[in-house]
Amino acid sequence: GLTPPMGWNSWNRFGCDDLNESLVLQIADALHQHKLDAAGYKYINLDDCWQTSRTQDGTIQADADKFPSGIRHLADQMHQRGLLFGLYSDA
Repeated sequence: GLTPPMGWNSWNRFGCDDLNESLVLQIADALHQHKLDAAGYKYINLDDCWQTSRTQDGTIQADADKFPSGIRHLADQMHQRGLLFGLYSDA
């Protein structure tokens, strides 16, 4: 049957502490390893603390120290795993 949107949200566990590219990839792999994706958990959402600032035109800038490969790469990694990827920012 249909399920509500289910997945993992970074804020619930990490807030702004220790959030980084490697951790998010580990979480995505654990979600699959524990078969949560098969149970309908499809979303990986970064809830704040992935960004540093905005450019002059308002574009949000990812934290290059925490996400050295960039957010596009991270989203591509989620999609390759069959997951959906979301971002939230209060910047």
